[in-house]
Amino acid sequence: MKRKGFYILVILGIICLSVGIWWLLTQSAEWQYGPSFFISTGIFLLVFVAISLRWMHETAAALLGAAAVWLVHYIGGTFFPALQIINFEESMTFVDWNVIWLIMGMMIFMAMFSETGAINWIAFRIFRLAKGNAWLLVIGLVILTAVLSAFLNDVTAILLVVPLSIQIAQTVGIHPFAFVIPEVLASNIGGAATIIGDPPSTIVGSHLGLGFVEYLVNMAPIAILCMIPFLIIIGILYRREISGAKEQYSPALVSQLENDALITDFPLLRKAGLVGFLMMILFFTGDMFGGIPSSVIALSGAAILIAWVRPDMHRMLHEVNWTTLIFFIGIFIIVGGLEATGVIAWTAGIIGNLAGDNIKIASVLMVWIPGVASGIVANIPFTVAALPIADFLTATISGAENLVLYWALILGADLGGNSTILGSAPNIVAVGLLGQAGYRLTFGRFMRDGVPVTIATLILATIWLLIRY
Repeated sequence: MKRKGFYILVILGIICLSVGIWWLLTQSAEWQYGPSFFISTGIFLLVFVAISLRWMHETAAALLGAAAVWLVHYIGGTFFPALQIINFEESMTFVDWNVIWLIMGMMIFMAMFSETGAINWIAFRIFRLAKGNAWLLVIGLVILTAVLSAFLNDVTAILLVVPLSIQIAQTVGIHPFAFVIPEVLASNIGGAATIIGDPPSTIVGSHLGLGFVEYLVNMAPIAILCMIPFLIIIGILYRREISGAKEQYSPALVSQLENDALITDFPLLRKAGLVGFLMMILFFTGDMFGGIPSSVIALSGAAILIAWVRPDMHRMLHEVNWTTLIFFIGIFIIVGGLEATGVIAWTAGIIGNLAGDNIKIASVLMVWIPGVASGIVANIPFTVAALPIADFLTATISGAENLVLYWALILGADLGGNSTILGSAPNIVAVGLLGQAGYRLTFGRFMRDGVPVTIATLILATIWLLIRY
């Protein structure tokens, strides 16, 4: 009953806020937007609340929001033209298909690569090299997660590393939180380093038509720098737990760990390794071939590996996270409705008034507004919504031609996603994996680690942007 009452209060609060905004705005004689402005805003806010408060699955919320946009446009717009938001054909132009195909291609490739057992093998080698030093073990697994997040994508990295990390933590007598939470935070930082690492990076990079190398040159240095304060903070937070780790491990647990970390398919590993190597070459040299999109490279690699390995396609396609792809499409459509009805331009105007013509102030705002917001709501839909704002500000503020506002948006969304469980997809995935192993990670417990790391990395990112751009 308490939970139901809380939801009712939230809904009433949104209604009151919407009515208040409507009343304030309509007092201005210069107000130019109609009912569709408020309806599209209301749909967007309700989807955000549904996702953030876990009323329903994020994909269901996004689909329902997209359907609401179309139904209001077609049915309501037939009787009252002022209710028209965006039609089906127009909404498809707002979907970034390069993002959809890129993620799909990488999912298919990783579904086959993960069957080789290579990631578990690497993690166990790190365990052996640490030789009982828990500090080296944590640092090794964190760096492995960051690298995997940069070159595979952050959710895939968490799915591959966390289950084995829980086993390793149990073996050395450390609570799994000391491994898993740092790995999650590292995945969001490492994912910012490349255009394929984190969804906000992919969304912005694809929108700008950036090549792999151009993105890497601008974002990898600051992502690497952010690992320094991150490691320092983690070292402080977990100094007692890690220092108290067992030096002697149970032979039975070590044997079980080793059995779970075997290469299970050498022929597949060789084929996937070769295709993956060729994909990396194309990612780095794509500009030499007419600016080949990242999605084409990812899909080509997946298609070649499928043709070479001949897996069971029904089983392989089950490994693709279709819910994530549909979620992206739904969010793109909802944000397209915001842009079509003028909500994005209005919001961008407010931020533009705060920044004036000062590119430095605009850069700071574009780091910290997404940084704070991404801790409250998921960073993926916020990035999609904020991207047109970055477009508007870049076109209107002198000195923004160097894309600094887009780099600021990426850093704000990626690094801000570390502050709470709801901030990014890897956080939610990791909580689920811990729950399956019998460990409950609460909202407040995650924030204990996530908030200081977020603040430190956002400060460093802000300084970096102000100095470099």
